[in-house]
Amino acid sequence: MVSLRAEGRLTGYVQATVTPDALGSAAEIAWVIGRSWQGRGIATEAARGLVGWLEDTVDLIVAHVHPDHAASAAVAAACGLAPTEDVVEGEIRWSSPVARPRPMPDD
Repeated sequence: MVSLRAEGRLTGYVQATVTPDALGSAAEIAWVIGRSWQGRGIATEAARGLVGWLEDTVDLIVAHVHPDHAASAAVAAACGLAPTEDVVEGEIRWSSPVARPRPMPDD
């Protein structure tokens, strides 16, 4: 849940569905912010927080954004995701592999 303490209101939510992936595990993320609170950076802050929390857990982060929804595309970009060529049910798949240091092989 996303809340604004100053206003004492719940304003929306972020969610992640984590599943096994061919390369490890993937998290599909989404965000929903009530219309009255949109345009204030709330979705970006909440989604970035979710991505930051997931980075230690998954190998890939994915979101689906409608091509006409510039605000959601901006949130996805702010989270470090980039659009792909994949379109699923009319939405563009955005993704970003999680950059983690890989162990160096022993010499």
